Order: sequence, then C-alpha cells, then structure tokens
Amino acid sequence: MNYYHTLGVSASATVREIKLAYKKLAIQYHPDKHQGNTYFEEKFKQVNEAYQVLSDPHKRAAYDLKLQYLLQLKMHQQAGHQQYRYQGPVRRPSSVSERHYRPIPQSQFIKKDWYIVGSIFGGIIIFSLILKLIMDHVTAVDNYEKALVEIGEERWSSAHAHLTEAIYFKPSYAAAYMQRAYIEMEVRQDYPAALADLDATIENAEVKTAKMYYLRSKCFQELRNYTSAEADLTNAIQINRNFTQAFYDRGMLRARLLNKFPEAIKDFTQSLRLGLPEAAMRKDALYYRGFSYYLTLQNNAALQDYRQVLRQDKENARVYFLIGKVQVEIDSTAAACQNFEKAFNLGYQSAMGDIQRYCRDTDAASAP
Repeated sequence: MNYYHTLGVSASATVREIKLAYKKLAIQYHPDKHQGNTYFEEKFKQVNEAYQVLSDPHKRAAYDLKLQYLLQLKMHQQAGHQQYRYQGPVRRPSSVSERHYRPIPQSQFIKKDWYIVGSIFGGIIIFSLILKLIMDHVTAVDNYEKALVEIGEERWSSAHAHLTEAIYFKPSYAAAYMQRAYIEMEVRQDYPAALADLDATIENAEVKTAKMYYLRSKCFQELRNYTSAEADLTNAIQINRNFTQAFYDRGMLRARLLNKFPEAIKDFTQSLRLGLPEAAMRKDALYYRGFSYYLTLQNNAALQDYRQVLRQDKENARVYFLIGKVQVEIDSTAAACQNFEKAFNLGYQSAMGDIQRYCRDTDAASAP
C-alpha cells in the first residue's frame, strides 16, 4: 500500500495538502456514515494510517527512504529479468543425417554473466544496509530528542526508556549513554550501571571531555574505587586546566582517603586560586589544606589556614582544637591551652585530654 496513493496526493505534497486530503477522505469513508460497512471501515483505517505516517516529518522521511529502496529493488529485478531472458539459437532445419543424432546446444552462463548477477545482488545488499543505517540513525535521534524533553520535565523512567531505545538503534551513541548515566547516578543511584554507561560514553565519543571523566570519577568514589577515581580526576584536569571542582575533589580524595598530603596541598591551593564557587567549599579547602600542612610538619602554614577558617566560622570547636595541636608543636603551650579550653567550652570533649596533658601548670596567655 502506497500512502501517497491512499491519500491521493503526490510524493512532493506539502503538509497542508496532506492534511486537506486526509480530512476530505476521513469524512468520505467514516464508518458512521455507512452503517458499519466493512469496506468503508477498512478504507477509513487505511486513510488514517497513511496520515499518521505522512504528517510526521521523521516518519515520512523514513517512509520515503523505504519507497526509494523498493523502487530501486523493482528496477534491478526488471533489468535482470530482461537481460537474462533466454532466447534460443537460430537454427537451420536439420538434415537427415543430423536428425535424432545431434544434441541441441544448451544455453550456459559464462563468467561475465555471473559477475553481472553478483554485482546486481551486491548492490542491492549494500543499498539495503545503507538504508537500514539511515533509518536506525533517524530512529535513534528521534528517541534521544524525546528523552531530552522528558529529562527537562523530570519524567525519568520515560526518559531512561527512550535513551535505551536510542542506544539499541545506534550502539555507538555517546550522548545517549551520557544522559542515561546521569539518570542512573543522580536519580536511581545505580552506580555500576552508570559506570558501564560512562565507559561506553568515553569509548564511543569522538572528543573526550573533562565532564565525562569527572562523572566517572564520582561513580568510582561511590563504589569505593578511590585509585580509579583519582586517575579520572587527573584525566579531567589534563583536559581542562581550569576545572576548579576537579582540583577540589581530587584534593579531598587525597587528603581524606589516599593519605597523599603534599599532593592534596597543591590541589587545594589551585582550587582556591581558581575560585571555588561556594563559601562552604572554600572553608573545607582551607580546613583540609591546613590539616595536610600539619601532617607534613608545615605548622606556620597550617596556622594561617586554620585562622582563615575561623574568620568564616568563629564557633568551630574542632579548628580551635587543631590550632592548639599546632601550637604545641611550635612550643607555644600557653596559647595552645587557651585554644584547647575554647574548643572544650564549645563542646569538643576530646580537648579535655590535651588540657590535662599540657595545661595543668600553664596559664593560658595568648589568643589564637
């Protein structure tokens, strides 16, 4: 069934012409006008089916490709039939001596004929494969665009299903893998699935971006694969040397989980230089950089960072305690005792052990 013939329009008909033809035929064949006559009911279904396809730009494009393919196939078949129609040899009448003794020559394919046949069928196969690739691409893009709309409307399950369809028709669709990984990470918290999709994203992407590696590092962290997370943050930074968040996250990873304190100091310094967007992040960067300075015996630098934290958070009992610990290291016991007492008074109970240890015979005499 040719949808254009069904609607009575040409293959170059405009959307308006298609719509007008549909309305006219729908009224003409509507079952309600013919008391349930099955003929008109079937015609009405055919008209409706044709309109559903030709009124949708994507479906119409795919249908036009299908028509072109069928036309090419028909032309090839007709050409082959005409070319290889057997015509018997022109023979003179047999002599008496030939009759019943000479076999009639039989027609045979020669090598050239087989090459022609092979070329025709090979062309048909190649054309079919190209057509399938085009139609799969159109379908994949259509599903991907629908998924983006649904993500904007936070319809996560439907978006995930459309992305899965897009990937089915185009297994190398890096953008679809990326969007599906986002849903699996942020909505479903299915980190193994998200990690698999991000692996596919990076494998199929023509251009690797810092964001791809950054998101994969977040999955690795959730799965407690901290070494791989650090490696992906490093990849992200190599692509984008101004990736503030990646420097910050790598610094936190190195300071809190990998015990790479000199490296953590460099990451926090770079993230602070680039400018962290949130005050809480700046405070944490200073806090953990100070802690890393303390553990690498850079006590004066640690004091500077801790005091910057106190300017933002004057009631931070743990920072007063840590300042006291640094001051003990630099033989400023009186000042340390004062900070231990502030920490204790603000609710940091662990400070009592240091007060008993260092401050029994010492008068607190200096501020932090």
